[in-house]
Amino acid sequence: MRLVLRGVGWFVGLLSIFAPMVAHAQPWSGILSLSRAADWSTAGATITNRTTQCGATIASYAGPADTINNAIAACPSGQFVQLGSGTFTLSTGLVFAKSGVTLRGSGPALTKLVINGNVSRCSLFYKAAISMCTGSGNIGNSSGGGPGPTHTATWTAGYIQGTTVVTLSSTTGLAVGSTIFLDQLDDASDGWPATGDLYICSGSSPCSNQGGGSWPRSGRTQTEVHRVTSITGSAVTVTPPIRTPNFRAGQSPGAWWGNTSEVLTDSGIENLTYDFSGGGATGLLMVNATNCWIKNVRAIFTSGPGSFVFHVAIINGFQITTRDSYFYGPTVQGNTQYAYTPHVAGSLLLENNIFHHNVSAMIPNDPETGSVYAYNYVNDLFYSGAVQLHSAGSMMNLYEGNNLPSYLGDILHGPHYFETLFRNHMDGYAHNPQQVNENSGVMLLTHNRFFNLIGNVIGDSHFTTYETDLTSNQNAIFSFGFQGTGSGTTISNDTNVGRTVMRWGNWDNVTNTTRFVSAEVPSGITNFSNQVPGIQILPPSFYLPAQPPWWSTASGTPPWPAVGPEVTGGNIAGYAGHAYKIPARLCFEKATVDPAYPNSNPRILLFDASTCYGQSGQAVPTAPLLRVQ
Repeated sequence: MRLVLRGVGWFVGLLSIFAPMVAHAQPWSGILSLSRAADWSTAGATITNRTTQCGATIASYAGPADTINNAIAACPSGQFVQLGSGTFTLSTGLVFAKSGVTLRGSGPALTKLVINGNVSRCSLFYKAAISMCTGSGNIGNSSGGGPGPTHTATWTAGYIQGTTVVTLSSTTGLAVGSTIFLDQLDDASDGWPATGDLYICSGSSPCSNQGGGSWPRSGRTQTEVHRVTSITGSAVTVTPPIRTPNFRAGQSPGAWWGNTSEVLTDSGIENLTYDFSGGGATGLLMVNATNCWIKNVRAIFTSGPGSFVFHVAIINGFQITTRDSYFYGPTVQGNTQYAYTPHVAGSLLLENNIFHHNVSAMIPNDPETGSVYAYNYVNDLFYSGAVQLHSAGSMMNLYEGNNLPSYLGDILHGPHYFETLFRNHMDGYAHNPQQVNENSGVMLLTHNRFFNLIGNVIGDSHFTTYETDLTSNQNAIFSFGFQGTGSGTTISNDTNVGRTVMRWGNWDNVTNTTRFVSAEVPSGITNFSNQVPGIQILPPSFYLPAQPPWWSTASGTPPWPAVGPEVTGGNIAGYAGHAYKIPARLCFEKATVDPAYPNSNPRILLFDASTCYGQSGQAVPTAPLLRVQ
């Protein structure tokens, strides 16, 4: 790594000294600068395939959810509750407040929970058909309904990106295995280290159209989530290492955490359908959850429009996996209807899922770092941006291998930084209708800075312009720095979006070329620059060590990788052979309609990952092999 003695170049140089494991162990080494990327191999839960059943199999029935709730509460840690085949018509919501337990159906095509009630728990205003949380405390911001953090401390040392040891003024209530939240005060102005760089904030103009920050601590938007691995006096060792490069003493860094009893750990829901259309609330809500999972689940919502209609919502989540699942609805377009939405989260894994006929598919909503959104397929979406960065503080997340219409970094509730898009296939209106607005392939509105766009394949007949800056063009491959069309206070255009974005190895249908263009690499900027890569060879993945076991499907096995500049012979027309259908799309296209929903439009599909993918339900892969440049 070249040491640049200007601006904060010395700072980036120090990172290579203090965090060599980050600098040399990553698949993106030699492509991305250390200051702009993270170790994404640690995202997601370690899923336990539990083999000991507690109690008898619960037969399908109609009535309150008490039978299931009581079985979960009585189940010893390390065991699973088994639901039989059939339809469970539940008049109340499910309460899942037991760590170390799995709720398992007989398969999403066999076990269906029709949940016509909801529960309000854990001191939140959100109601949910299924509530996965324990305790009632440790909510960062009391405006969300919670009492605020259980424990707080001043973070006095250990700020450098890549460090694993932080120093706290107090460790009361903190234990090995605890989930800890590290934050700092918002920036007072744009920006750090210099104007036009980082501006972490969530208030009104010039931070956002409408203000934001409902769930982190007030005035402390930037929040990272870690796990404690050791405590020696005031020195606390955490994993993963500090991810972002801008924590500093001048912003009064702090920490907060809950008691052990307030964190749900090592629990999961598997192999079932939940229809929450009649509950009038969120489908599945996880709060203060660590190392939990949802897999091989079909989630259905056919009502509408409604508000706070989320298939999966996560608040204060760390290392949670949502995978091999199918999300349908709502059928009526409305606001705040997000299929998957995390708030104050880190190291999440959203992998190999199908999003069908949703209003909005993947909506990071409040601070999130170190997460992976990978190999998800989106079909028949209502709104623009299958991925829409919505509230402030999304930083250092990876979006890899997805097949989606478009990607949007908005400014409605705050800015976002250092996000990486790798080997995604963005195909506009190809299998999603013309959306409401902001339909560029990748649209980064004002204050969305220092993004990395690597090895993506972007194209559709409506894309006729390669790039537009500071203006709105729905037909552009890339759109950078426009103020947006969101309601509320207007934010000015931003030349720093295009100035700081990194592009390398993307193919698009407008230029009909794969572009390894040095002028599209921000090598000349003073802070958080990225050298022009010396290679045009990209690794298959930025987080997986090899082709995953679920890659094989009943419809065949795509090449690994399936999308990218070096891929040839792809089975999707119009992309110069650079794109194959990913497993989630093959599964979607093979699925048959569910006769239980004859009036759905489009038709709801039957789904079971165990019959579609070669091997479903595997644990998160181990860390990638070293790849030294």
